[in-house]
Amino acid sequence: MTKIVLTADRTLMSEFREIPNLGFLACASSNMMPEFLFKMVAKPIPNDRGRALKAPYGLRKVEAALLKDYKPEEVVVADPDYLENFIKEDTKIVGVNVMEAFGLGPLTMLATWHGGAPSFCTTFFTRLIKRIDSIRKSKNLKFRIVVGGSGAWQFEFQPFRVNELNIDHVIIGEVEHVIAQMFKELEENSQDYKPIIRVKGFPKVSEIPLIVNPSCHDLVEVMRGCGRNCEFCEPNLRASRYYPYEAISEEIKLNIKHGGDKAWLQTEDIFLYSLEDRRNFLPNKDALKDLFRMAITIKGVNHSNATHGTVAPAAADPDLIRELSEIIRAGPDNWIGIQTGIETGSSFLIKKWMPLKCKPFSPEEWEDVVFEGTRVFNENYWFPVYTMITGLPGETEEDVWESIRLIDRMEKELPKLVGKEKTHFWIGVFPFIPIGVMRGEEAFDFNKRMTEARFLLFYRVYKHMIYELTNPHPGTLKGPWINLTYRLFGPIGSWMLSKFLKDFSKTYGYDLSKAENP
Repeated sequence: MTKIVLTADRTLMSEFREIPNLGFLACASSNMMPEFLFKMVAKPIPNDRGRALKAPYGLRKVEAALLKDYKPEEVVVADPDYLENFIKEDTKIVGVNVMEAFGLGPLTMLATWHGGAPSFCTTFFTRLIKRIDSIRKSKNLKFRIVVGGSGAWQFEFQPFRVNELNIDHVIIGEVEHVIAQMFKELEENSQDYKPIIRVKGFPKVSEIPLIVNPSCHDLVEVMRGCGRNCEFCEPNLRASRYYPYEAISEEIKLNIKHGGDKAWLQTEDIFLYSLEDRRNFLPNKDALKDLFRMAITIKGVNHSNATHGTVAPAAADPDLIRELSEIIRAGPDNWIGIQTGIETGSSFLIKKWMPLKCKPFSPEEWEDVVFEGTRVFNENYWFPVYTMITGLPGETEEDVWESIRLIDRMEKELPKLVGKEKTHFWIGVFPFIPIGVMRGEEAFDFNKRMTEARFLLFYRVYKHMIYELTNPHPGTLKGPWINLTYRLFGPIGSWMLSKFLKDFSKTYGYDLSKAENP
């Protein structure tokens, strides 16, 4: 008797052949490549008679929370291609995890150029929802379709989608402390819930269960929330909570038991783990070293790194990065990836919208902070993937030029300090989306707010990306699939991106030479 069926679309139920950053392809326009080729890249995770053997971490948390009140046979995480195996007359709820529902996220808006063909994320998500609804109608079943996950916020921007897709409820927020009771009440056809439900409050660490089945990419969470108070950031609205080492260790061991080989640590900012210094945001060095030492020494773990981290701690404490690098065995053949939001090169915008991001430094020092932090990362074989935002409220042309000049400085001066072979970073620039405490502000519109300076920022950023695609460091290409992908798609993608940028600049009369020596 399967009461609850949980699933997600193909873009989430794939590990993209374990190739770093290739998952971002899901945000690209579905016109960019044939669907059959995308499906080859987005290889489905294995299944056991339709049961997903791995699943997105957030979906695994929901599964674990439901198992507090439901029997194991009543809850299943299903491969989306095998839903008919589990959706029966006794099914009460089909829950769908979503990350990028309608292309409103910054990366998808950029990749589809705000109005192009829908992304693969949107295509596969809407197709999955329609298929679930078709199963319900064709079999005359009464189950409810409930959507949640990190992309559920997009329904608040486009609420008409709930009825359009025949979704019963969309849940926004952290749910581990309430989801079991909520589902029990929905089973009884409770009228207390609106179509869009925003969960208030957050679960305590003690209320967040450990996953009971393995997660995609061997991902485990070590903390929630942030505290740097960047006003455009949704995760900043969540209270900071830290998992104890024992809980993190158990989840890592679970993934390893089921064939995993790494400990990928999910945070909004790894350098805030067990933070004690809320004034200057200086990392808790002992806690961080103990965390990574615990993770890398678990039997079966071959590699460990964090998902996200701020650049300021690297500039403030180079010894910390060096010591962490020694613990996780970073080196020429083992680069450590980390995603970092630098947002802008403008000290004015840093001070206005995110003054704590640069702590323990001042906003006026931001350019030097990013430069020095990148130097420290590269010297210790860390490969930062930086993100920038354009279109922040109050942004001027000079603010944009400061971002261009920062990139120019990094490209020209870092190789002199750390060597060309060790100078590696990616940068992506994305349109401003009014989320966090900035809801109500005007979103960036490519057609109305594009200026020469902003386009030249895009040009300079993606020119650097072309360089990284065509000049990858051998130590970052772990495994035959990654090597093959870079050899095949690197030059092709670089050519397509370069052609697009040059054609766009000609159409609007932008002078690309201005970006070369800003």
